[in-house]
Amino acid sequence: MSSVKSRGKYIIVLAAVIIVIAGIAAYYMTSTPTTPQISHVRFMAGVSGGGGYQFGTALIKIWQGRMPGVTYTLEATQGFIDNAKKMCGGVGEFGVVSAGEALKILRGEGSYKDCASKVYAILPLLPLTYFHVLVPADSPINSLSDLNGKRVNILTRGSLTEQLATQIFSILNINIVPAYLTHTDAAIALSKGEIEAAATTTFASQYKELALSRKLKVLSLTSEEVSKIKSALPHLSFETFNFSTQYEGTNPALVPVDWTLVVARSDLPESFVYNSVKAIYDNIGSLVESYPAAKDLKPELLLKAPLPLHSGVVRYYNERGIKVPDELIPKR
Repeated sequence: MSSVKSRGKYIIVLAAVIIVIAGIAAYYMTSTPTTPQISHVRFMAGVSGGGGYQFGTALIKIWQGRMPGVTYTLEATQGFIDNAKKMCGGVGEFGVVSAGEALKILRGEGSYKDCASKVYAILPLLPLTYFHVLVPADSPINSLSDLNGKRVNILTRGSLTEQLATQIFSILNINIVPAYLTHTDAAIALSKGEIEAAATTTFASQYKELALSRKLKVLSLTSEEVSKIKSALPHLSFETFNFSTQYEGTNPALVPVDWTLVVARSDLPESFVYNSVKAIYDNIGSLVESYPAAKDLKPELLLKAPLPLHSGVVRYYNERGIKVPDELIPKR
């Protein structure tokens, strides 16, 4: 009789335990949102050796040490426009994209009508994107108009440099003979006289090295050229930049400025992007060691860019007490 009672008590206790476990499981299934686990991130960097590629390398170095369980792949592409096309197609979680192309993705304009996901800003690319044209210092070419009929490298097809160069030269009615060389090949060609000028939107190390052995100069816009470009491309601004800070012995020049951004796909979890951005700002010193231009990286800088921020960035800014303008908060 006692054994029957014991068995009955055992069954009651077991049933109670099962009910409790089932209740806990039901609670988490219904009350706790599931967050997709990110285990691999592809970073669309741009042309090998360019600013986006160098910045991506430095960012991944930080993330690899502070984002456990995540592997990163840095992918060289044809440039920032190519990055935009790839991310529109769902290739790449992070990438370096020009603000103009990112806005087209967000709005579904042109060739970006059927993108797999939108993209939002997480970090600015530094230094800012200064479109500029380099020529040997002893060249008779002293202005953009002097490039008419000359062999000018505008970087690889699909790059931001190619896009801006094509637009700007067309606006100014300058007919160049375009070359589509990488930074490495362009620096060699410029040193040998195989091309007469090289356009770029980043301070590539290859041109910095070339400036040490052959003096270079940067072509400056005239006020009339600024007016024509601004009328056709109102999203650009213009600045006189001291290029000797990047290429030894070069000159200040008035050039167009565009925003280039590190973006994240909109479907990446807020918590993942939040942790990614926090890891960067918590380790700025280490980032600067790998990428010196990051010394000017501050959260507030991104608020000047035209692209809305990823919700993970908004969360991080809110925690830092940084007010994000309504127009930069992504719409649900």
